[in-house]
Amino acid sequence: MKIKICKADALFSTYIRERDRWTCQRCHRRYEPPTSALHCSHFWGRGRENTCFAPNNCDALCFGCHRIWGHGDGREDYIAFKKRQLGEDGYKRLTLEAHRYKKRDGKLAIIVIKYLLDELNGTDDSRSAGQSTAGRMAA
Repeated sequence: MKIKICKADALFSTYIRERDRWTCQRCHRRYEPPTSALHCSHFWGRGRENTCFAPNNCDALCFGCHRIWGHGDGREDYIAFKKRQLGEDGYKRLTLEAHRYKKRDGKLAIIVIKYLLDELNGTDDSRSAGQSTAGRMAA
C-alpha cells in the first residue's frame, strides 16, 4: 500500500528527524541528513488526524526499528517506550487525544510546523521577545 505524502507530512517528518538529531530513538544509530533510512514514526497512525502532527506522538526511527515497533510483537515495546518518554499521564492524554475527531487542516499544519522548525533551529524572531510557539499559537 502506497501512503500519500502531502507537503505538511514531509515537513513534519523533517522536523521530527531534526528534533531527534537524526538519531533512531530505539537503536540510537545516527544518520547523516538527508536520508530516507530514518523515518518519522507515528505512535498513533497518521490516519488519526488529531495526533498526526503532534510532536509527542512521533519519534525518529530507522527503517528496521520502525518495522519492529510499528507491527506485531514489537508494539508492546513501543508502548513501554512512550510511557517512559511521556510518563503515564502524558501517555493517557496522548491516547485520549488520538481518539478525538479532528478535521485535517494542511495549511494550518504547515504554518505550525514551520514555526516548530524555526524554533528548533533558533531562527524564530519572536524568541527575543520571550514568546514560545505555544504562546503565539494560543494568542
